[in-house]
Amino acid sequence: MSIAEGDWVLLLVEGRERRKTYVFRAREKASYSTFAGAVRGSQLVGAAWGSRLELERGIAYLLRPTLYDMMMHVYPRRSQVVYPKDAGYMTSLAGLTPGMRVLEAGAGSGFLTIWIAAHVCPGGFVFTYEVRDDMIEVASANVKAAGLEGCVKIKKGDVRAGVEESDLDAAFLDMPDPWEALPSVRKALKPSAPLVVFVPTVNQVIKLLDAVSRLGGFVVQEVSEVIKREWEARADALRPSVRMIGHTGIIALLRSLAS
Repeated sequence: MSIAEGDWVLLLVEGRERRKTYVFRAREKASYSTFAGAVRGSQLVGAAWGSRLELERGIAYLLRPTLYDMMMHVYPRRSQVVYPKDAGYMTSLAGLTPGMRVLEAGAGSGFLTIWIAAHVCPGGFVFTYEVRDDMIEVASANVKAAGLEGCVKIKKGDVRAGVEESDLDAAFLDMPDPWEALPSVRKALKPSAPLVVFVPTVNQVIKLLDAVSRLGGFVVQEVSEVIKREWEARADALRPSVRMIGHTGIIALLRSLAS
């Protein structure tokens, strides 16, 4: 198959001991800049997926972008988002599989929503609550761009005030005060269901643990964080990159208890 006009294309560019990715929409009359030189749209449209281009100072590989690539390079964000290194672990902790019905709050820019939906669809459904209209607008557009709008319902509402759904298989909270939502989330979950909470600070985790101790209804299974370090992929000098993605947030896994 070849690249068509309007397709999104991932350019993996190598040159001068550097490697960088770009995502562009292929337009025959356009021109694109990379650190290794310019790429003409006419070089993209009609080219085979997986082919390569010789640039002035390197090589570009023409690849079909994955959902990860689109989220990192293309989808807009108006808030701090849960990045793939955390979202991947969080969805694993929850044991998500197709067909599950899942609660999320808040939706934000929809990045975590998309990762959840990618695991439970088809057959499952994500109910995500958000209090801000501008976030609902962005999240809705991103979910649609990912092709997952058929199994996601973005609702304007405060999960702390109540959850309309019940008998849910899992829940995710990415909000400043998740401890305030514990009573309503507990009522919406099946007994033993996982609740995965993401917060940026230790202070918030302490308040969450204190609320679990006071209110009951949940037991803490795990508190952790994920740190990602990339490596410079050179066969002649393989070594860790001098830069890394360190702390982004703390992940707490709770399990709901029977009444």
